Amino acid sequence: MQKSISQGSIYLIRVCLYMCLAVSLMHSAQAGDLSGEDDPALQAAIELWLQDNDADSLAQFAALASAGNKAARLLLARIEATDQAASDFVNSLSRKQRMELFRSDSGAGLFRPSWLKTEKLAGNKVAAVLLESSNTSVNVPAIRELYQIGEQQAAYDLIREVAGVGSPQDREELASLLAPGAELMPYLRALNNPVSGFTPGHAALQTIIGGAKAAQSGIIFPGPEDDTTAAADFVEFGYQNGVEASRFDALNSYYAELAKWIDTAAATAPIATLCRRVCTGEAVKSCVVTAFGLAGGYYKVIKFDSPLEALIEQSRYVTSDRAVGMLLRRISFVKTAAGTPMIADADLGERTACLAKTVAEIRAQRN
Repeated sequence: MQKSISQGSIYLIRVCLYMCLAVSLMHSAQAGDLSGEDDPALQAAIELWLQDNDADSLAQFAALASAGNKAARLLLARIEATDQAASDFVNSLSRKQRMELFRSDSGAGLFRPSWLKTEKLAGNKVAAVLLESSNTSVNVPAIRELYQIGEQQAAYDLIREVAGVGSPQDREELASLLAPGAELMPYLRALNNPVSGFTPGHAALQTIIGGAKAAQSGIIFPGPEDDTTAAADFVEFGYQNGVEASRFDALNSYYAELAKWIDTAAATAPIATLCRRVCTGEAVKSCVVTAFGLAGGYYKVIKFDSPLEALIEQSRYVTSDRAVGMLLRRISFVKTAAGTPMIADADLGERTACLAKTVAEIRAQRN
């Protein structure tokens, strides 16, 4: 027992030291590594980008990056790395043109290095951490460093990967990094409590119907077992396993509660904003649920993130036209494993006519 207490004390001391150092490290790292962030030209370009105007904003970012603006360099690299659905402008570019737009001008054609690599070689701490976090051999220290420089959203995918293959001690440390009520907490809770039949989908559903304190309150799923299983699968995967394979529909006892959560949760703001723009009244409910499913379910929709939180706060990003536009493009062009559209116009129309109309317009523009 004495040994256990001693190990626990050491762990707590280590975590406290990490958190205490985080703020000072973040400020010291970003002081020079994001130079140019206050440049009015950069701020104007950011506003254009948040308006979902790639044609003008990306060209301005590229010009600033070539002129030596470090903040523009890092932001441009992160936009390239995190964009989940290319705009019509970016989609129209050749591969060579994309490289010339997004990459460092220290190379040529298709051999241009990323601005992150260029900045890392120049001693940029933020660039080094972001680049290291993109490696396949990620670990808890890499995630910890992302938190130390203030890039919590960039850590989410890594947390899922490490949590899935790491030790209970790794997951304990990851949980200590997450803020109370963080959207990824259900995933860690499911892995740390390997009860038969309790999946990450069940954990997320538990949070949706019971709030952030669902685990502590010991909430029991109130619906029939079949409804609970279907809802948990849908929450975890959405339509990733195929639209027709989903057993979740409006008759499910959790449908209304899930729709309400999507419509009001901070993480799903792009979905709620989109559906309230294109639908009215009760039609919003079917729109948000369908959009949630096409976006890939809970663990995908919480990943509509700011590319660089030091420059664009998450709360500002998720309510922007950019986030809504990217979501709409993702819904419109998401493919099955076979390369076919996830959902046909007619099938989408049966679920949500107002969203289907908008998706048809987006698809027609691209064609």
